[in-house]
Amino acid sequence: MDGTILVDRYRLVRPLGEGGMGQVWEAHDQRLGRSVAVKLISALAGEGSRSDEARARFLQEAQFTAALQHDNIVTVHDLGEATTANGTTPFLVMELLRGRGLDVILGGGPVNLADAARWGLQMCFALGEAHASGILHRDIKPANIIVTATGAVKVVDFGIAKAADPAMTSGLTQTGFIVGTPQYMSPEQAQDGPEKRSDLYALGCVLFEMITGNLPFKASSPAGYLAAHLRDTPLAPSSVAADIPAAWDKVVLTLLQKDPGDRYASAADLAERLRELAADPGAGENGPPRTQGRFSPKYLRTIATLKPVRDLSFSPDGRRLAFVQDNGPALVTDLSGQRLFQLDHGDNKPVSCVAFSPDGRRLATGAKDKTLRFWDASTGQETGRITSTMPVGELVFSPDGTRVAAWPGLRLWDVGTGEVLLERPKGMPGIAFSPDGTRLAARSVTFWGGHQGSVLHVTDGNELLKFKSKDVEGLVGWCLAFSPDGDRLAAACGGAYLVIHDANTGGELLRLDHRIRGVNAVAYSPHGDWLATGSRDKTARLWHSRTGDELLKITHAKQVNSVAFSPDGSLLATAGGDAAVQLWALTD
Repeated sequence: MDGTILVDRYRLVRPLGEGGMGQVWEAHDQRLGRSVAVKLISALAGEGSRSDEARARFLQEAQFTAALQHDNIVTVHDLGEATTANGTTPFLVMELLRGRGLDVILGGGPVNLADAARWGLQMCFALGEAHASGILHRDIKPANIIVTATGAVKVVDFGIAKAADPAMTSGLTQTGFIVGTPQYMSPEQAQDGPEKRSDLYALGCVLFEMITGNLPFKASSPAGYLAAHLRDTPLAPSSVAADIPAAWDKVVLTLLQKDPGDRYASAADLAERLRELAADPGAGENGPPRTQGRFSPKYLRTIATLKPVRDLSFSPDGRRLAFVQDNGPALVTDLSGQRLFQLDHGDNKPVSCVAFSPDGRRLATGAKDKTLRFWDASTGQETGRITSTMPVGELVFSPDGTRVAAWPGLRLWDVGTGEVLLERPKGMPGIAFSPDGTRLAARSVTFWGGHQGSVLHVTDGNELLKFKSKDVEGLVGWCLAFSPDGDRLAAACGGAYLVIHDANTGGELLRLDHRIRGVNAVAYSPHGDWLATGSRDKTARLWHSRTGDELLKITHAKQVNSVAFSPDGSLLATAGGDAAVQLWALTD
């Protein structure tokens, strides 16, 4: 087929490989003048109603996977049908990868633990992106994983994946055959009931093979492999190959549990463990994150988020978390990290901020698309939106949930009607409602580079008082928080200090020396005795709000962008640039 031109555009240059579904060719895109990879799905070639239906289903499912845009997923440029010697044949046009298949790499034996952790982590990122879009891969195996010359991992062959949501098949009938490779197939997929954790099971088989050089089960036939996955207990990797730490045994054996409910709940959950192993591949069980101080909280867990976290909010019942990923959607999870749904403003419209309403019935998000959107907190369905004149970078509900304030500028809307109640176009980052909802604190800058803030009457916008700081780095600061009794106002100035003002007079009551440069976040505990801060020095700290004593320092791998107390004050969540949300139980 060398030299064959598909649909007057793609000239086949040389074969790259062949699998059960078809052949992969290097090709030249004559329209755009670039090299691409073309996969001919010869298994679906032919004529007749059954072939036509199978191709229609494949092309429809391929459209969903083609929409996936992620660094660890091969990019699909085009898809269609062409006439070949086998008849009408569907094809995919993908980016041409320069690297080796993991199956080729494993042909030389197991890989080192550092590579296994690093590559496995990237596979998690790819699966997390696909699963968030409702797409299962269904055939994770070494042959579908490419390691490029730079060490980047690309997951390929989503062409046989099926949408997790039955509604995505638009009524096309199912053929009933089991899709996947028996050596890597989960028990439920072997029984034609795949789900997201089926892909994680397959990844567990791949990890087992990567670190031991062997498959978790041995059999002489496809049926034998399926039977083993259904009934046999896998050996621990350390019993198959020497020098494999117990931490690796735990990760792999958790993935290979027969019951999906006994595996990691999500790709993000698995990524948390692989990230720890990537940092120290040969370690045993890693301890909790490092803390210092007179206060001894109980570390609960880390929720891996795949991307840095910019904003964080507890639900009023304390059972859920909402957070914003950098340049991505907002996600809503339970406290175990199980993703419930995501809140997305659409392509190239990353969400900037998220908040639960005080009654817990809705969520609000703001984004660069100049909208605030409201969502049903139970279903994640959009229920309304308000259009702003500027991108929305910060938002806060009034305590009664009837109004929402947002920055840039300072704007206050009626949630029910969308009416603008208050507008100050020159506001800077930093807004907070008083607990009784009658006052709104906001920040602005002065020509001398410090910051000044105002406390406004919510009804008429009249300025009740001003508070100032001559912090020379005041332009960086952006966070404000009222104490639960409404008498104090904490203002992070962006420099080395966090100042607590009298909320009735504006006077300075206390200055907390953070001994760092850059406070990104501040929050009062519900009982008002504690104040939490997050900073660019990679720490979250807990302070006594009236004495200024530092009670606790929690260290992250990168800067901390957000801190939040649970509504009952029993939990503290911290999150930031290390793509992780840490949960702590605050027990004396």
